Amino acid sequence: MNLQGRDRAFALKLLRETTVWRARLDRALVRFCSKPLDDLDSEILAALRIGAVQLIILGTPPHAAVSATVSALSGHRGSGLVNAVLRRLAEEGEPDMDGAPLHEIWSHPESLTARWISRFGREKTEKLMEWNNSVPGIGGCLIDPEDDLEKGLYLDEYRIIERTGKNPLHSITDNVYIQDEAAAITGRAAAELAAGGSVLEIAAAPGGKTHHLQAAANFVISADSSFSRMRRWQENSARLRWRDSIPVVADGRMPSFRSGFDMVFIDAPCTNTGVYRRRCDARWKWSDEYLESSVILQRELLLTACELVVPGGILIYSTCSLEEEENRLQVEMFERSRNYFHRICLPGPAELVRDGMICIYPFEHQVDGMFTAAWRRDQ
Repeated sequence: MNLQGRDRAFALKLLRETTVWRARLDRALVRFCSKPLDDLDSEILAALRIGAVQLIILGTPPHAAVSATVSALSGHRGSGLVNAVLRRLAEEGEPDMDGAPLHEIWSHPESLTARWISRFGREKTEKLMEWNNSVPGIGGCLIDPEDDLEKGLYLDEYRIIERTGKNPLHSITDNVYIQDEAAAITGRAAAELAAGGSVLEIAAAPGGKTHHLQAAANFVISADSSFSRMRRWQENSARLRWRDSIPVVADGRMPSFRSGFDMVFIDAPCTNTGVYRRRCDARWKWSDEYLESSVILQRELLLTACELVVPGGILIYSTCSLEEEENRLQVEMFERSRNYFHRICLPGPAELVRDGMICIYPFEHQVDGMFTAAWRRDQ
């Protein structure tokens, strides 16, 4: 189905809001189903959630929400169930949220909510979850900044791009890599330290940090283990005319390079807890096991890739996670294991740099969560 214009925009909105509010929607739906929601046919469950999000979140008139959802299931044996459940929800409404658990109110995994409350406190946790559920803006560092666009909070060259109006996005797509200002802050800091040198970028696709590094470095080798993600990297490279940047499909834990680099930048795979606003489906992947596997992978990348840094060169480690296990605890592990690397202070806005590391929290800084640390290898 090739949707265009308003139909496409509405379909994307339905997808996002259904994903974001899944736990809250399920809380409202489960009252009217005779068996657990997870035991339902996947198409039926998806239809129930799509109907519920229109009734509860989007404020769609009940008749339109129910009839359109049921019509989309025409011919499916479960359409009668969907009709009956959504009609009852339309009549009785959402259950009272007063006294509901925070993870249901803001639709996040229960175990993650408890973890954040323990670490940040209830007030900051609620601010964080509210941020995660908000619709992200569009912005990026323009090659040729336009004075009539709103500036970012921290970078002079960062611009906030209106989705509509006199500066439509399509008119400047060849001039900007769309990313949150937090990612741009890390990219700019790395580029400043990489000036004139050789860079190996690990887990590079789709190129958010490459965009900054290639403008400053002598050359950049961008490696990623995913063919499909590297195809996106190549599309971005062609569109933005990246120079002296070489894409490589490779596992950063098994580097095949004979010589070292002035900088190795690890844009580490992580649980993404700092960017749930932009990756709204990522919250539903959360588990203690997922965190553990991410930590193991990050450790392997750090301890392997660091050996490719030449004496006097720089190692940078970055995640878009808020979890200490992926950030400060990894820094402590690395510094115990490789005492010939010494932490250096990253350049960046003073309010975002702590102990030389970029530490960004959405509930404090109003941009996505980001963590970055850097070390210099002994001569």
